[in-house]
Amino acid sequence: KLAADAAKAVIDLMPNGLYKKNDASGNFDPFASYRDVFIDRWNTEIIWARPSSGTNNWTVHAAPRQMKGWNGLGVTQQMVDAYHMANGKRIDEAGSGYVETGLSSTETKYTKALDWNMYLNREPRFYVSILYNHDTWVFTGASGTPIQLYATGASGKNGSHDHTESGYLLTKFVSPNSDVPNNRYTTQSWVYFRLAEMYLNYAEALNEYSPTNADVAKYVNLVRERAGIPALPAGLSQADMRERIRHER
Repeated sequence: KLAADAAKAVIDLMPNGLYKKNDASGNFDPFASYRDVFIDRWNTEIIWARPSSGTNNWTVHAAPRQMKGWNGLGVTQQMVDAYHMANGKRIDEAGSGYVETGLSSTETKYTKALDWNMYLNREPRFYVSILYNHDTWVFTGASGTPIQLYATGASGKNGSHDHTESGYLLTKFVSPNSDVPNNRYTTQSWVYFRLAEMYLNYAEALNEYSPTNADVAKYVNLVRERAGIPALPAGLSQADMRERIRHER
């Protein structure tokens, strides 16, 4: 109860809620919202951040060799698998639509033809955060050339000691306006605490203290809504909700 009350006190000080952005048509854009909460300095969701974060160094470590980067920030397959599908289900849930084998034949909103099927129809946060083989680097001025993270590819293991052991790179926190080859970077703060964490703190503590309280699902679902995925199924047990919150975190 003490933990839930403390988190709710912070939430009540920030009534504008989670940071959100719209697309050019004025519609809510979950991809840009999640990407830019880490990039737009001093946005309304930030609680505590470092003014100048050294994100230039982060970005060059994150970038593949094809973009003159250092291939330094690998992501585990377990983390890749943790992202939800676009329908809000985890990849191992019935009805998720997840397909692990084969290549796609057409492009979608976030993927290209010939991307692996396992990367199709994932939640927007996946596409913000993960650079996978055949994906495109995030810089808006990039040529669109597919990034080759396989062993013999231009950014792969056999080309240099600078390579990702897992075959993935991390693009979370990387600005689409940062131009690594020409050493031009955006100025970003480094976020230590933001409001979404307080939502999960509140939900997690309240689930232990008062699991039937409607706020438990409400605040998890606010995080999911901003991520662009549907709400949790109704009627989850305390144990199921506990697991869902931990997975969301």
